[in-house]
Amino acid sequence: MIKTEQEIERDFYTMIKSSELGTEIRGGLYRDGMRPDNSVEEDLIVKLLSGDDEQVQEGVIVINLYVPDIPNGSRKVKDLQRIADLQSCIRSFINDNENTEYLMSSDGTPKSMLNEDINQHLIVARIKYKRITV
Repeated sequence: MIKTEQEIERDFYTMIKSSELGTEIRGGLYRDGMRPDNSVEEDLIVKLLSGDDEQVQEGVIVINLYVPDIPNGSRKVKDLQRIADLQSCIRSFINDNENTEYLMSSDGTPKSMLNEDINQHLIVARIKYKRITV
């Protein structure tokens, strides 16, 4: 059975929620478009970026993980240690996941970038997946 965008996104949401990555997050875990606009928490968003509906479904899931900056004197700076820990958790989720329905691989190194408007850094990770339909 071929799965839809929403079903695949839900599957990854559920896998992340029950993984070490899901328990490591200090804020919420959301699907695309569900994170509260005013959140200042460490939140993870799961989004299906692309996919196809062939016999072997392939696509890309994007993880956006917001990490609050930390005080450094009179300004806030990137929480280097926390970002490193979370990037490592993301890599472990991809490499060590025991899910048998989806074959996962990294689509590049998880990277962080500043979101100045909300004093947070955003970790972006792309996960390539393959799913054989039955």
